[in-house]
Amino acid sequence: MAPDPHQLFHDLGGDAASIRQIETLSPQHGHAIWRIVTPPRSFILKWLPEGSAGVEIASYALLRRLGVVTLPLYGSTAQALLLEDLTDSPVWRLAAPADVARPEVGQAVARWYRGFHAAGARLLGQGERPDFLIGEVEELTAAGLRAAGHKLGLAGYPVWERACSQIELLKQAAARLGFTLNYNDFHWTNLALSRQQTPPEAIVFDYHLLGVGMRFSDCRNVAGSLAGPAVHAFWQDYGPIDAREEVLDRPLAALYALLAASRLHLFPAWAASSREQVHTGALERDLAAAVALASALVLPADR
Repeated sequence: MAPDPHQLFHDLGGDAASIRQIETLSPQHGHAIWRIVTPPRSFILKWLPEGSAGVEIASYALLRRLGVVTLPLYGSTAQALLLEDLTDSPVWRLAAPADVARPEVGQAVARWYRGFHAAGARLLGQGERPDFLIGEVEELTAAGLRAAGHKLGLAGYPVWERACSQIELLKQAAARLGFTLNYNDFHWTNLALSRQQTPPEAIVFDYHLLGVGMRFSDCRNVAGSLAGPAVHAFWQDYGPIDAREEVLDRPLAALYALLAASRLHLFPAWAASSREQVHTGALERDLAAAVALASALVLPADR
């Protein structure tokens, strides 16, 4: 059960007596989000249960320490954040569905991700990796994939067993190319755009899935939620990425999507294309190319 927002606002440094209105925005999934309205301005108060709170709150602290631009943060506790209200902010607004096709938005998102990935590369390059940062690729194991294959009816495909037998090689190759921070969950509902600047600036927010991985994997996640000319503008403005990352990402992304789908009660629509890759032979082709590359990257150094 969520605590009293008046007390939380006080704990975060606000004056609870100044509150004029509290609007509940999201009481679901074990967390709570409120809009706190005071005479000078309004805020977003986000409370998360113990456990799930750790990643998001630690992520805000980490990104701000690294100099990555986040939404203005007015206070935090072990389980709560007091953030800018985008409906009231003079500087930022929440993106709209139409924004994902605008080329200037694709460019703005690319600039945010360039800074985000550069900061992550510096962090990991110094040998620092906070315990809460998990990599999607690192979740892939032979045992986990075999269990997923049986649940999804894919275990009988030869490519599935080959993927299980080669997954550690692919993971080693991905790590050898280098990891950075990954956001993992891009969508316009998690995107803030500047109100006045031309061209606009962007901030991606909500960091509960923050982790580590290849640059290409994170950029592919972004491009999948952009549309039209914004997709090309994003890739063009982001700049070059090691082409070997895409070769490894193709089978790894499909395998992770199917692993994640196997954990759900009902098969999700977003994993349908990955399952189709098994049926059509596309995963077999992508896996063969990735294994050949991984063997060249990893095996000579281990002999």
